[in-house]
Amino acid sequence: MLRSIPATLLVCLVLLASTIFAGPSWAAPPDESLDILLKSNQGASVSSPTLRGKARHRTAPQIAAPQVAILYPPPPMGITKVKPMAALCPPAAAAFGGCILPAPMPGQWEFGAQAFFANLRGKIAWPRYPIWLGWGWDNELSLSDQLQLPAHLVAPDLSVRYQFRPNWSVRYAALFFQLSGGGWMNDLGNGIGTAYFGNIPLTWGQQIQTTWQHGYQRIVLMYDALKSCKSSVSIFAGWAHTDDKITVGCQSCGWWSAVFSKGGDSAIAGLELQQCLRTAPNGGTLSTDCKASAIFIDDVEGWDVELGGRYSIPLNCGRSGYMKGGYRVISYNKTQADFFFENTLEGGFVEMGLIF
Repeated sequence: MLRSIPATLLVCLVLLASTIFAGPSWAAPPDESLDILLKSNQGASVSSPTLRGKARHRTAPQIAAPQVAILYPPPPMGITKVKPMAALCPPAAAAFGGCILPAPMPGQWEFGAQAFFANLRGKIAWPRYPIWLGWGWDNELSLSDQLQLPAHLVAPDLSVRYQFRPNWSVRYAALFFQLSGGGWMNDLGNGIGTAYFGNIPLTWGQQIQTTWQHGYQRIVLMYDALKSCKSSVSIFAGWAHTDDKITVGCQSCGWWSAVFSKGGDSAIAGLELQQCLRTAPNGGTLSTDCKASAIFIDDVEGWDVELGGRYSIPLNCGRSGYMKGGYRVISYNKTQADFFFENTLEGGFVEMGLIF
């Protein structure tokens, strides 16, 4: 029994020594252990956790890229020599109930053709003081009653305007007509029943033929003193020229005839007002169009007044057409030592025009 104890102790010592000096399979040799210690400070990759056997990767938060506005060129509008009205006025003004007044831009023309339905009133004394009638006798002859000219006529009036600066333009206009009439002379009303036209004595009841050729031209420089999208106030001044030729023939006077032919150059100045009233969604514009001018110098007194309304229709590239109507009065009086001549044309008118 005592002998078996040392043997058992010896076996235990052998197993302990083998455990110490013979490393297990999971122990690292000294060199590898040193490498592990040195690499322990280096960053090690961390495996992502798994969910149900599949790897779950963490994604970095997405930062939205800044949005950059891309400016596309406007659609082609064709070749234009002037800027349209929308370049000066807000494009959406009409869409939101605004009112845009069509007007010529720099480099544009405005052409108008008017028909003036006028009533004629006037009289002439030529010579003014005939010595063979005696002092104080009236030598006036009415254009309609004595000279038998028609009391109603239609006179054409053409106008051309060129806008050479944003606020400056030049305009030329001409009115002309020829009237012919004839018949028996009415009572002269001067108490003696006789009057003279040139060297022809005219008495009540004579049969005469009369022709009147009339021309009225004016050219003015216009300045737009106040100009906006809705209204325009312009002042103008320039030159007015008139030509009048009246031919009277009398059968009972031996086929005599006399010709009154006079021309005159005067100054003209005035004011023009345009005000937009309404612009429809389709671009049509209703506006007022009024002008008033005075004629003076060279023994002339007169005026030319128009009160009217205009409806404009837009075309393309800043162009537009319009129709206009209203009431007009032209009065022209010229008095000199040897004659006086006065006439008034009054009535309605219609006009069509184009801005291009």
